[in-house]
Amino acid sequence: MDQETLRKALNLGKAVQIGCVVKDLAMTIKNYEEVLGIGPFMTVTAKPEKTFVKGRRVDNAPTSLASAQLTPELSLELIPMTAGEIYQEFYEKHGEGLQHIGFMTDDYDGVLQRAEKLDIPVLFSVEASVEGVGHVRGTYFDTRPLTGVIFELIEIKP
Repeated sequence: MDQETLRKALNLGKAVQIGCVVKDLAMTIKNYEEVLGIGPFMTVTAKPEKTFVKGRRVDNAPTSLASAQLTPELSLELIPMTAGEIYQEFYEKHGEGLQHIGFMTDDYDGVLQRAEKLDIPVLFSVEASVEGVGHVRGTYFDTRPLTGVIFELIEIKP
């Protein structure tokens, strides 16, 4: 499968988020705001209700995440490496940096079904209540062999 086939088959929608794993959330926010002029960041607490990593259920404690709008349609999400196993694994292999590109959808279940038919592995899925945001469902697809980066499918409902 090539990249164009993947894009059409999944029909993910518009990219809305760049997700980066960081070692120290507070320090990274401070550096991005003061040194790079990116921000302001909104810090939220995600309270996972259901979390699966590579098909097995795991318990994750509530964790803080931060987000800043880069453009009206694109945000930068900062995720501390301590937020869960998948982030710790990424940090150990790659250090800090780009971990995923997030796509907002109104067809969450449909995309999941299409990805399954294409045998695209699911690395991680979560349902969480996020303060100030709503109920969030997210799934990471292992699209790295074709794109070099993980794709995240995102659904947010009040």
